[in-house]
Amino acid sequence: MTWFFLVLSLAIGLVGPGRADAQQVQTYGASRWQIWGTTSGYGLDQTVSGGGTVAVQPRTGPGEPWSSGAGMTIPGRITSGERVTAIFWARAARPVRLTVALQGGAPGYARFATMEAALTSAWQQVSVSGIAPSDFAADSQSLSVPLGLAGAEVTLGPVAFLRGTVDRTTVVRAFADFRPAEIVVDVRLQSKPGVILAGTLRLPTGHGDGPFPIAILIQGHGPNGRGGFPEIIKRLTGDGIATLEYDKRGIGQSTGKYEEDIERLTADAAAAVAAMRRQPDVDGSRVALVGQSQGGVIAPAVAAADPTIATVVMLAGSVGDGLPYLRQAIFSQMIFAGRPEATAGPAADAAIALLQARIDGKDAATIETLRAAVIKKFEAAGFPRPMAERALATIDTPTAWKANQLRSASDLKMLRMPVLAVFGTKDPLVVASHEAPAARAALTDNPRARVVVLDGLSHWFQEGAVTGASAEGTKLGPNLGSPRLVTLVGDWLRDVLAPGSGKPERARAVWDRITSDQRSHADIVAEGPCLAGSASAISLLISGLAAYGP
Repeated sequence: MTWFFLVLSLAIGLVGPGRADAQQVQTYGASRWQIWGTTSGYGLDQTVSGGGTVAVQPRTGPGEPWSSGAGMTIPGRITSGERVTAIFWARAARPVRLTVALQGGAPGYARFATMEAALTSAWQQVSVSGIAPSDFAADSQSLSVPLGLAGAEVTLGPVAFLRGTVDRTTVVRAFADFRPAEIVVDVRLQSKPGVILAGTLRLPTGHGDGPFPIAILIQGHGPNGRGGFPEIIKRLTGDGIATLEYDKRGIGQSTGKYEEDIERLTADAAAAVAAMRRQPDVDGSRVALVGQSQGGVIAPAVAAADPTIATVVMLAGSVGDGLPYLRQAIFSQMIFAGRPEATAGPAADAAIALLQARIDGKDAATIETLRAAVIKKFEAAGFPRPMAERALATIDTPTAWKANQLRSASDLKMLRMPVLAVFGTKDPLVVASHEAPAARAALTDNPRARVVVLDGLSHWFQEGAVTGASAEGTKLGPNLGSPRLVTLVGDWLRDVLAPGSGKPERARAVWDRITSDQRSHADIVAEGPCLAGSASAISLLISGLAAYGP
């Protein structure tokens, strides 16, 4: 075990029940705290149980106690009359007083226990205990620590939840028995020009001393930071695979200017790969790229330039090069929005004519004439004038002016490592009926690539989708949270990244197992021996059309 790992192994992750009593005590690490309303960072402190912490920064502006804070879900259901106690480690940069609580969820946030805590710079155990006034559904209650008025950095450590009567011996054992299930480390990744990307590296601790394979997780279009792959991360760390998430440049704690520049975002992902290969506890020969939506443009671009990438997994990605692809994307969005082909085609053609003029540097008068033509064609397709203008504003953007530089299909054709793409039949942005065949065509020469279409899942891969619209997704649980998707991706990466899986003597056996396992999924409605790429950034440019309806 390297010195790096010895130090980091003190960091806190999720742990199972302590040996005190699996039914009475459950202890969790700092990585389980959910922080809202402010920024935070993971750290190491050997003086606190387990050694791992999360430092919550004070708000810089006015607010209420609940403007920022930290919370953690109480595990399991709670029966009426049952006593629940939460004990957690905490300290503050200067003395502060807080009211912590055990409470329910929105909209009432009803409390059934509170206590006043006086924090100082010394670590202390804070305890709050109460008796449930009624039955509570599983995971419906939480420990809440409001920090909106703290005015100072507050650092939190592990939490123990105890049921029934609590004695000192049980509390001591709950923390003494604590063992992290993962190492959680804040990292800083250097990219160009002079950009520092803020990331979170998670190293599994229950699978030997490493070095570990790693999945680098690449976000989709928009001002996205860390936190978009929660269920996949749980599965991967449980299988002994490290993960890295990072904030896009100019977002969260990353420096630089936020802009949807595919070239720079691709350079950032490549920088993340290089940084992880310098980590002594990461196996640089087993690096996977997992990209969702726009991340699917970036992942194959990085892999095409770096054939030593072990595998690429692309979720809700589309395939194409240049303006012809964008034309098809706009056309598909209009069909999804209920427009007939007879009017959708001319509208898409008008949009492409405008973008071609932008690319060619045509004069302002020509541009205005073509913009007017786009509005006219969208109105002819049944969009009211305000909606047609919104569509134009969505299409005629600096990002779309670079559409002729898109080469996701060409990048995909270059890939020879194992690759997987997953589509959903209810995806309004990346239409599986078009993108899956395009994927098969792009990687027809790659025998170790596959495309899978899952029934009933949308762009965000959540169970329960009806229309697939983005507004619906906010009610369907975490992003990429479908158990079917998590199993599919988890099984794929587990097998492809297994020790020695890249060696010739094992490659064929591993691949036979993967393909056999994938075919056993009853929810797969289509599959083929190839991978889908993605130009989802362009799909999202015109995704608003789907919301207009027929």
